[in-house]
Amino acid sequence: MATRPKTLSAYLRSQQDMREDKANARIVGMPVDKFKATAQAKEIDRQIVSLNRKQAMKK
Repeated sequence: MATRPKTLSAYLRSQQDMREDKANARIVGMPVDKFKATAQAKEIDRQIVSLNRKQAMKK
């Protein structure tokens, strides 16, 4: 299993981010590029990176 990105810049380039952005954009009914520009999307990205770091430290 691949490691999850632990920095925001790495996360924004990851497949994990692309999958989650597509899913979230579909839920709210917005195009992906418009959704990525919202403050909520940026906050979600920061929270996921924080969670990835915490999970990596547990191991």
